Amino acid sequence: MKSDKRLQGGPAVPNGDALFGSLFAQTAVGVAVISPEGVFARVNEALCRMLGYGEQELLQKNVRDVTHADDLESTQEIRLELLAGPGARVHERRYLRKDGSALWVQVVGALVRDGSGSPQCFVALVHDITELKLAQDALKASESRFRRMVELSSDWYWVQDENFRFVQLTGVEKRGIDPEAFIGKARWELQGPGSLPEKAWQQHREKLERHEPFSDFVYTVPDNAGEMRYLSVTGEPIFDPQGKFKGYHGVGKDVTEKARALEDLEDSEERYRMLFDIHPRPMWVVENKTLRFLAVNHAAVDHYGYSREEFLSMTAEQLRPPEDIAQLLKDFQDPSRSYMQRVARHRKKSGEQINVEIVSFNLEFDGRPARLAVISDVTERLKAEQLSRELEARYRALIESRK
Repeated sequence: MKSDKRLQGGPAVPNGDALFGSLFAQTAVGVAVISPEGVFARVNEALCRMLGYGEQELLQKNVRDVTHADDLESTQEIRLELLAGPGARVHERRYLRKDGSALWVQVVGALVRDGSGSPQCFVALVHDITELKLAQDALKASESRFRRMVELSSDWYWVQDENFRFVQLTGVEKRGIDPEAFIGKARWELQGPGSLPEKAWQQHREKLERHEPFSDFVYTVPDNAGEMRYLSVTGEPIFDPQGKFKGYHGVGKDVTEKARALEDLEDSEERYRMLFDIHPRPMWVVENKTLRFLAVNHAAVDHYGYSREEFLSMTAEQLRPPEDIAQLLKDFQDPSRSYMQRVARHRKKSGEQINVEIVSFNLEFDGRPARLAVISDVTERLKAEQLSRELEARYRALIESRK
């Protein structure tokens, strides 16, 4: 192989014009030929621009001179691996620009040997992945904030696999329940005496098999002392990037104290009204014909800002933006659907618009056809999901741009 240049005190470097000329001139990727001792022997314009040096300045530098102090040890390890055996190595490290600022790079390095097998030089392709790293850090921070939000709004976080068996529970031990008792089991395998009737479990399993989200499902399990605990859980399905179902995750709360208070009441209208009033989510009953509010619970009053008296003087249309009223009327005109789940927009008394998920059922209230609705404010969740999608799209775009 021809040589047009020798490293000072070292072996010949392959003819750069013949071997690298086109690549050096046309690629946006940094390219460097480096002596076995780590001195830059040839660099392209892209690498100079990346590091902020002129070509002649960079040729006076050693790789160690432009490597972040925290990455020097790993850089030496990669160098020794290349000297010890064949093949290329791909690794990430931080380089230092001329102005002292750091950038993240992905380096694809290989060792070139002469005819006798002796090390001749290293060849490195250097990709600037700083923006990708920033996007990854932002995504991690977003996930951390979401996890913290979950921790603040619930007692524990749980994950199930595609067979609905628990694989993770975080925080349930605070309620005197051993998480190991859950691992590897489905929720219906944990029920204690006096739990839900089989029909209720069947309906829950069918919902899971349809891969639908669910809210405030209450069941009982024994704690470490053998006492029954009432658990309220909310969950949503998990899908991989190809749309394959991977399981469920969600949050749970211990509602034992509320449930025990209810057990002291007679099984009468008073008991059901108290269930309605103490429910943690906004609930109301709306007359089908007039759309008037017939009943609202404390959570609805607190969340929307209207007093109970104000609610009872209003109709459901007054919570909707004008452009959404037609769909609201259509929903109430369909008597065939005894159960309905949908996402809508509501306005609070303050004028703030929120996104809500509504689960509603047909019932008769004081002799009049009506619908009972349970409301979940999903505004922050939708914002978090949108941010996650934007970060993922940016991450994927950055990956595609590096191919």
